[in-house]
Amino acid sequence: MTKKKRNLIDKLNTMLFGKDLRITEGEPYTEIRKYDFSSYFPVENYIKKQATPEKNIYNINDYGADTDKADNAPFINAAINDANRTGGTVLITGGEYVTTTIVLKSGVTLFIADGSSIISNKTGKGYDKHRAIVYAKNCSNITITGGGKICGNGHLFGRKPAAESNNTKPSDYIDVIEMRRDYRSQLRFAHESKYGGPVTLTNCSNITVKNIIIENSAYWTFKLSNCNKVNISDFVINNNRNVANADGIDIAGSNDISISHCFISTADDGIVIKNAIWLGNTAAMNSITITDCEIISRTNAIKVGTETTYDISNISISNCRLFMTDLYPGSVSGISLEACDGTKLSDVNIKNIIMNRCTCPVFIRLGNTNRAAEVNAQSANAIEFGAKTQKGGETDKRRFDGASEIKDIHISDIKADGVELPIIIAGYKQKGKTKRVKNITLENIVLNYANIPETVDKRLFIPEYVKVYPECWRFRNLPAYALWIRHAENITIKEFTCNHPLPTWKKETIKIDCI
Repeated sequence: MTKKKRNLIDKLNTMLFGKDLRITEGEPYTEIRKYDFSSYFPVENYIKKQATPEKNIYNINDYGADTDKADNAPFINAAINDANRTGGTVLITGGEYVTTTIVLKSGVTLFIADGSSIISNKTGKGYDKHRAIVYAKNCSNITITGGGKICGNGHLFGRKPAAESNNTKPSDYIDVIEMRRDYRSQLRFAHESKYGGPVTLTNCSNITVKNIIIENSAYWTFKLSNCNKVNISDFVINNNRNVANADGIDIAGSNDISISHCFISTADDGIVIKNAIWLGNTAAMNSITITDCEIISRTNAIKVGTETTYDISNISISNCRLFMTDLYPGSVSGISLEACDGTKLSDVNIKNIIMNRCTCPVFIRLGNTNRAAEVNAQSANAIEFGAKTQKGGETDKRRFDGASEIKDIHISDIKADGVELPIIIAGYKQKGKTKRVKNITLENIVLNYANIPETVDKRLFIPEYVKVYPECWRFRNLPAYALWIRHAENITIKEFTCNHPLPTWKKETIKIDCI
């Protein structure tokens, strides 16, 4: 196996690494391409036919809802108002109901029966206030269930990708620069008609989400903001994997969250834990458990701490499968732990994870982007909805500057196939000061590299990238296979194996065991 050395033209092209392939002009592109949705879709393993409740039922058809109507929100909301008075169940059955925003209230169960669904309209109009199909604020004791679907029509609200078709073949060489371009060229970046996402719950408590499907989201699929005591299980998200910014589950500023037995296939991050002042979050968050999930993501399967100002701790992630099926490149990262905007990320336990075609299995990044000094609540996602960003940050630039920390992370029993980048653990040096990632344990780790030759990307030094958006691809092709560690303290490595078809040798196994 040989490496590809960059010629002069290749080196000039690397100067274009920062150039984005975001398409910002043109009408919405509505075609669904082959491989937009995953060929692997084990819905029968997660969703079961569920008996329809018989007591305290509020059938939306009794309020005037009909599958022929252009907007069923008034009728569904009327049923919700009545169910709120008795702690009843709003029943959606009998087909597909187009709706603008429906607003859940305390004590209500939203039951979408098997074979039935609520779906966004095709214009994106009518969602301006809440930017969601299902919305709740300041509520408690909410349940969403039934075995049916919430559909977002996500493919209707993006522009035509730069690439003419989805790519399913790996490159001739592992080359992060080309990998990133290839990925960006397949995305449908937002048209200004993009309305929002399927579900947004804010300041709510005692939430149960079970036996339900969300399909084809246009934006963040399931968003929890400042919520407490949430149980999500037997839950499926099946999105178009090229709709930009279509995260799976976003947990922002929320506590006591349990996510179990879920299948997520999506374009952006699969499960994201964040806690940012510009998202309206106000305090530290903790006690989040993720277990027994299958996640297909074009970016990070599970990400903790991105765009986060307040602290995050006590996170448990276990018994999950993180992978990519039939698109190239694969997931950017399997597990990504980040602290760049002021958060102190600590006490994270990750165990028994199987990965396949996650470019970088584990990415741990301490930086200092200090985004709150430049971004406010209006501008954070303005571009996604065709708005111009307002100038000014959410807070004084000194408030979160240099405050981020990452410490006390334990990762064990990881098997990753199709690896293309090493595990990355990186703190930073800025203005003469060094901030280190601390107290990291990697135990019983097996990395099996993709059998693809690599590009030689010789650089005099690896830049710090302190202020840029944290992403493993940012570091480009690194001069390491198993591990690349910089600005770290107290790193424990036990039983670490890297299998790699090295470029000048026969296939070798690299074993690392140090404390």
